[in-house]
Order: sequence, then structure tokens, then C-alpha cells
Amino acid sequence: MSEHDNNPPVSTGRGDDGTTTLLGSGRMGKNDPRIVVLGDVDEASSFLGLARAEAEGELAELLIELQRLLYRVMGDVAMPKEDDLVGEADLDLVDRALEDWRNRTEIPREFVIPGESRLGALLDVARSVVRRAERSLVAAGYGQGHPYAVRVVNRLSDLLFVVARNADGGKTLSKG
Repeated sequence: MSEHDNNPPVSTGRGDDGTTTLLGSGRMGKNDPRIVVLGDVDEASSFLGLARAEAEGELAELLIELQRLLYRVMGDVAMPKEDDLVGEADLDLVDRALEDWRNRTEIPREFVIPGESRLGALLDVARSVVRRAERSLVAAGYGQGHPYAVRVVNRLSDLLFVVARNADGGKTLSKG
């Protein structure tokens, strides 16, 4: 028996027809609004991971916490009939982090063109993908069934804007 025999399959080929399986929902099209939301939130988490790979200390810790939060958002989307995983405590976490980072970051009054620092630019990419995930959540109707998920994702993009400006260190040479 080889060591690979214990590894789960990565590709089954079942999705070759443009469908996928979602936690007890059976087969559904890959263009289903729930699948689109899950893809957008997963992409946002991936970009947060890219930024985290460049971050250190307190910011790196915050980013992993935010990635875990996005996985809970994905859980709410994937299992709409279950109790919400994302709640008021998650919104409080993002709001507290936003206030904390805002108090130690100079926010320019002008529009900022991303790219003053590598980490700031990565955080801005993550922010823009989080905004897309928010639009997908709203378009798929999750504002009603999972209001905290939508609110948390909305605030998360604000937080990422602030931490990106913090990472830029007050440099605003590329003001819009």
C-alpha cells in the first residue's frame, strides 16, 4: 500500500458536466447563486492568505482570524437551513478591529490608488474581492436569511481599507 492510498481524491470528474454537489443539496449548476457566493468568499479568503503571507505579528493574527470568519460565512451559505454560524459576536469582532486600526491609522481624505506598498496592495486586492463577495451575497438574497453574514462582509471591506492604509505607512503618493 503506497502512502498516496490514504489521500482523498482531488478530482472525481463528476463536475465535468458543469454541476457540483453542495452539502446535502444534491447536484446543482456551478452558476447557481450559492456556488457563485461560495467561490467569491473563497477567493476573498485566498487573497487574505496572500496578504497574511506578507504580514507579521498582530496583522497576520488578524488576517487568519478574518479568514476563519469567511469560512463561517461560507458555512452559512452552504447550509442555509441550519442555524447561522455568523452572528453578533462576529460583527462585534470586526467592528472592534476596525475601531482599533482606525485609531492608529491616518486615513487620507483623497481617493487612494492602491500600490504604495506590496502589503497594502495585497490588502486592497483582498478588499475589492470582499466587496464582490458582498455583492454576490446580496444578489443571492442572503441579506434576509443571513443578515449578519452580509453585515460582517460589508464591515470587513472597511477594515481591509484601513489596514491597507496602515500597511502603506501614511504614504499617499498615488492619490486619485
